[in-house]
Amino acid sequence: MKFNGTIHKYNDHQVAFEFSPVGLPNALVMIGGMTDGLTTVPYLANLPKVMEPLGYSVVQIQMKSSYIGWGTTSVKEDVSQIKQLIDYLKSEDGGSKKDVVIMGHSTGSQDVMLSLLTISDDIKAGILQASCSDRECFTLYAPKEVRDRLNAQAKKLLDEGKGDEMLPREFMAYTNDTPVTAYRWCSIMLEGGDDDFFSTDLPDEALKNTFGKINKPFLVAYSGEDEFIPKEIDKSAVLKRWESFSNPKFWSKNSGIVKGASHGVKQLESQVFLYEKISHFFEEFHL
Repeated sequence: MKFNGTIHKYNDHQVAFEFSPVGLPNALVMIGGMTDGLTTVPYLANLPKVMEPLGYSVVQIQMKSSYIGWGTTSVKEDVSQIKQLIDYLKSEDGGSKKDVVIMGHSTGSQDVMLSLLTISDDIKAGILQASCSDRECFTLYAPKEVRDRLNAQAKKLLDEGKGDEMLPREFMAYTNDTPVTAYRWCSIMLEGGDDDFFSTDLPDEALKNTFGKINKPFLVAYSGEDEFIPKEIDKSAVLKRWESFSNPKFWSKNSGIVKGASHGVKQLESQVFLYEKISHFFEEFHL
């Protein structure tokens, strides 16, 4: 598949791709998940057509954590690079974009959450799509004794101040062959880690400090048939709980389950449903 658009170099080492049509007044910054890079999110192909009437160009960010880089970085480092891109897009070189909305797919939703909590002054609104828990996903692929053993090994290194140390190859069986540091493993796989925003067993206090502190409009578009969410999890109940801790002024009434959608929303009918949610969200808050 061929994509038309413009490559932007927003810092010394990373780029972003603005899909055609380029040059619209505002920007929707798309943040992929683990192993994602430019154009790899399935529903990106037609998203620019959805956003054009709303006055938003779609810009996908490439970060240090893109592709297999996620294992040696952090969500905080991602947010730093997202901030760099936003500043660039608002500059004359980047097209003097007026407003910037950020949208995260999968682990990109963690980036959206932390961005809304730390750099909200730079952001008009946020979208969290396929915001599942990596910690709970791990339960689908490894028995408890294996999880406990690997987690303890990584936590020991972290506690010894060796968070940047690479974990043994055994760990890569659970990371799609991605090299991973002790810090990033613990961030993703341990309760309360820096990446642990969406686990369904988090205490109320944790949600008060995340969903409860968002002060910009946001949409949650939860994939209905997400293969990385354990089947026993009640997705509707999860959304209701998140909503209960959120300020009703900012929680979108269009938040909900994307019917029939896999984690990556590969189904065309589900993509149309997602596009409708996004369009209605922008209309709801006059973005």
